[in-house]
Amino acid sequence: MAEAETPWDLVGERVREARTAAGMSVRELARRIGVSPSHVSQVERGIGAFSVPALYAVARELGVAMHQLLDPAGSAASASAPPPRSGGVDDLEAAGLVQRAADHPSIKLSSGPRWSRLTAVSEPDAEFLEVVYAPGTAAQSDVIRHDGREYGIVIDGELTVEVDGCSTVLHDGDSIVFDSARPHRFWNDSTREVRAIWFVRGRDADDGTPHV
Repeated sequence: MAEAETPWDLVGERVREARTAAGMSVRELARRIGVSPSHVSQVERGIGAFSVPALYAVARELGVAMHQLLDPAGSAASASAPPPRSGGVDDLEAAGLVQRAADHPSIKLSSGPRWSRLTAVSEPDAEFLEVVYAPGTAAQSDVIRHDGREYGIVIDGELTVEVDGCSTVLHDGDSIVFDSARPHRFWNDSTREVRAIWFVRGRDADDGTPHV
């Protein structure tokens, strides 16, 4: 089913604007997030993509919320929405309470999962996501850590999870809860696609890092 996928040329343009506003050079941003200056330049020109850890680091170093980088063009960037009018389901959609499957904002990360936001508008202190991992993906070399506490459940497939250096495999219906400040990473080395639902709460609104 088609989703409102955010193209990387738009993400790159937003990264460049945020970097320029922060008074930071390409070389300095690259140094801070642990990639080459040419990689940052390629992303900013829309011909490259960041990995999950690198995208987290970009949001942190530039002091922007993740939705400011990832939301599709023209989408709402605020959690506020007009109150629902009386009348029916269409009013719930207009109020930002209901989001249809085809309208989920989505983006594919470099060598990583596809994120689809399950809220019609960005929440200031929480993320509610569907995460899809292609089969046969290796673990990221870098672990992830950020503010908040996260809750995940595997809907379909077998997802390998690692927290504080300890790993296990989650199967259909298995779930996990942990503090996001603990180093963690996720990957799918099976032959099947993995679908999972993830919720992160207590995230600093200025930190802007959802998960996965």
